[in-house]
Amino acid sequence: MYSFTEVCKKLGLDSQTVQNMCEKGMFQDAYQTENGDWLIPEYNFITTKKQDEKAEKFLMHIDRKNYGGRDETVIPFIHAKIVADYYKVTLEKVISWIKQGYLSGKQMEGEYLVPKEEFDYLKSKRESDATEEEIKKLLGSDYIEDW
Repeated sequence: MYSFTEVCKKLGLDSQTVQNMCEKGMFQDAYQTENGDWLIPEYNFITTKKQDEKAEKFLMHIDRKNYGGRDETVIPFIHAKIVADYYKVTLEKVISWIKQGYLSGKQMEGEYLVPKEEFDYLKSKRESDATEEEIKKLLGSDYIEDW
């Protein structure tokens, strides 16, 4: 059986969405305990807990390899909201970038995090890009902020 929290993490969905799914009977044989907690049978999912744990270990191994053998716990991460604020987009937009693989990141305890090193690199590239200044010069008074 999966707990409610485990299902949220497994599916990458917020608690309200999973709550609605449980209430609508979208998980076969799911039920609420006496204290109101949902339990969802493992057979509702393609992968088992054991397979998920094995995949997680494998992905952590790949992360360590990608970061030059450094332990993942020492890699500094920043909250995805900081990235959203910098690019003047919504947090949901940054999360979609992470999910689509445009930006590295991970979900941890319901929050999305981005490697600080990657964000700093992207910032430096954006700040050293003179394209927007060249467009301003070219268009002059026709230039519109926040295209």
